[in-house]
Amino acid sequence: MSCDMSLNWKSADRVSLGIIALIALITFLAFFPLLQVVVLALSVAVVLIPFQELLSKRISPALSAFFLTFMVVTVGFLAIVITFNVLYQNMDYLISLISSVLGSLRPEAIPDLPVQFSVFSIDEMIDNVLLSVKDALFVYLSLIPTLAIQLLLFVLALSLFIYSGPGLKSDFQKMIPENSRKNVMVIWKRVYDTLYSIYIVHFSIAILTFFLAIPFFWILGFDNILFYSVLCALFALIPFLGPSIILLFLALYALSIRDFKALLLIIFIGYPLLGVFTDIYLRPVMMGKRIEIHPVVIFIGFFGGMATMGLVGFIIGPLLLSLLIGGYQIAVQELGGVPAPGMDADT
Repeated sequence: MSCDMSLNWKSADRVSLGIIALIALITFLAFFPLLQVVVLALSVAVVLIPFQELLSKRISPALSAFFLTFMVVTVGFLAIVITFNVLYQNMDYLISLISSVLGSLRPEAIPDLPVQFSVFSIDEMIDNVLLSVKDALFVYLSLIPTLAIQLLLFVLALSLFIYSGPGLKSDFQKMIPENSRKNVMVIWKRVYDTLYSIYIVHFSIAILTFFLAIPFFWILGFDNILFYSVLCALFALIPFLGPSIILLFLALYALSIRDFKALLLIIFIGYPLLGVFTDIYLRPVMMGKRIEIHPVVIFIGFFGGMATMGLVGFIIGPLLLSLLIGGYQIAVQELGGVPAPGMDADT
C-alpha cells in the first residue's frame, strides 16, 4: 500500500491555518512597498531552482545557492557597468546627434513648409530636454540609498529563495491532495517555462542583436560602432519595439544630414535584420515554442502588464496570461474529458 504524503485537509486545524493566513496577509501588507523586489527575486530564483538541485548533488546547498546568486549579481553588474560606461563616454556624441535631428526640423531648414512655427523654438526645446535629463539624473542620484537597500534585499531574497526553493517545492507537493497533484504540477511547469522564456530568451535576443549590429554599423560606415551596438542590445530588452526605436532615430539622423545611402541601408537591411528578424520574428517564436502560446498573447502580456503594474508587469503580465491559458487547458481536461495541449507534461 502506497503512503500518501499529502496533507489531510479533513483533520487539519482550521483555526491555526486561519491565524497563519492572517499573519501572511499582515506581512504581505506591511512589506507591500518591497513587493517588486521580492517578485523579481522569486521569479529569477524559480528559473535557477533546477540548477540549484543539480549543483546540490555535488556541493553543499548553501554553497551552490551562493554561487548562483554571485553569478546573477556579477552578470547583472557587469552588464549595467559596461552599458553605462559606453553611454557615458559617448554622451556628447549622442547630444550632437539629437541636436542634428532637431536642427533639421527648424523652419529655416524646411523652406517649403506651409506653416512657419514662429513661436516654436528648437533651441528652447533642446534646452528643455537637456534640463529634463539633468533633473532625472538628480532624482536617480537622490534615490541611490533607497536603490542600494533594494539591491541588498534583492540579493538576500534571491539567495534565500534559491537555497530554500527545492525544499519549498517538495513541501508544497506534500500539501497538495493526490488527485490534484498532477494538474498543480502542470501549472508549476508552466510557471517555470514562462519565466525561463522571459529571462533566457530576452537575454539571448539582446546578445544576438549586439553581435548582428556590429557588422551592420560597420557596413553602414557610422563611427562609434560599439556605442550603437550596445544601444541596440539595450533596447532589444524591450520586446516588439527594441532596436526599431534606435533605427528610426538613425534614419531621421541620416535624413537630416542628407545621407540617403545610409537611409536606404537602415530601411532595407538594418530594420529587417535587427527589427524584424530578431525582435518581431525570433523572440515570439522562441518564447511561444516553449510555453505554447500565441505571440500576440505575449505582446499583450508584456505591454498590458507594464501598463497596469509598472516595470514588474513585464514579468507578471505574460506569466498571468500563460497561467490563464494553462488553467483553461486544465478545465477542458477535467470538465470535457478532452486532452488539451501541454497536459501531458511530466514534472
